Amino acid sequence: MNKTSIEWTHRPETRGVAGGMTWNPIRARIKGVAHDSAGRDANGTKVIGTFCTKYSPGCAHCYAELINKRFGNGLEFTVPNLEKVEFFVDERILQEPLKQKKPYTIFVGDMFDLFHEAIGDAEISYVFATMKDSPQHTFQLLTKRAARMQQFINHWGAAERNIWLGVSVEDQQRHDQRVPLLQDTPAAVRFLSVEPQLEDIRLAIDTPEVGEISTLRGFDGCDPPIPGINWVICGGESGPSARPFNLAWAESLLLQCSAANVPFFMKQVGSNPEPHKWRYQLGPRDRKGGDMREWPPHLQVREFPTIREAVSA
Repeated sequence: MNKTSIEWTHRPETRGVAGGMTWNPIRARIKGVAHDSAGRDANGTKVIGTFCTKYSPGCAHCYAELINKRFGNGLEFTVPNLEKVEFFVDERILQEPLKQKKPYTIFVGDMFDLFHEAIGDAEISYVFATMKDSPQHTFQLLTKRAARMQQFINHWGAAERNIWLGVSVEDQQRHDQRVPLLQDTPAAVRFLSVEPQLEDIRLAIDTPEVGEISTLRGFDGCDPPIPGINWVICGGESGPSARPFNLAWAESLLLQCSAANVPFFMKQVGSNPEPHKWRYQLGPRDRKGGDMREWPPHLQVREFPTIREAVSA
């Protein structure tokens, strides 16, 4: 496991920044190439890293691909390159959560998608068994392959109380495709990662227009108007080629979540926030736009969900 700067792992219940981790127990090696214990071939070239394939528009500027090209097996995350690799469970990494007695919040697979179609059910089951045997930790799983996750969980049974399940929804089309599948997947916490957000997204809720913050009221009862969704994360894209992120999109999500009593977490405004003026208001603290002090005050919201028993929508 590795320490991470990903803010939505920094839960107060697990010591904030000190308790945020990433974990990548499934690795990818180049087929047919002998390697040493450090994952290098006879020429000293690394042949073990991670792998994924780009699945939807949110993948266009994948940070994991850039890291893998430089420090992993050197491959771009393309479909043709899928034929060059084989996935395997790294037993040493797999056992790491079991050795940590202090509770951590662990983002599973920040460098790959656990529910990638080329990863076998047996390999995924090893990961779930380790999470089940590590109840002291909270594991956050995020996928773009919502159908595969739904199928696996329905076969496995309801995810353990310490396993949170989420889907990435970068635009309205991906929201409409993936959220119903997540809603039908048993979990203690279901969450949406709306990052990188590429357009305005309407959740399954009737909400006031942007700007009507003063008119919002909470809803009574246990079931929120966004059925079965317990947390929404929002963020703009970072990096030199970052696509624009309109702050009004974040304001809209915040309004929708406030109206539904769903916790909202603003991760970052990205490297290319709009309106245009905000590009120049980002200071030297965080060029990803992740420093809350540089945002409009009403967007400085970082809430976490409450864990409950795993239930169906």
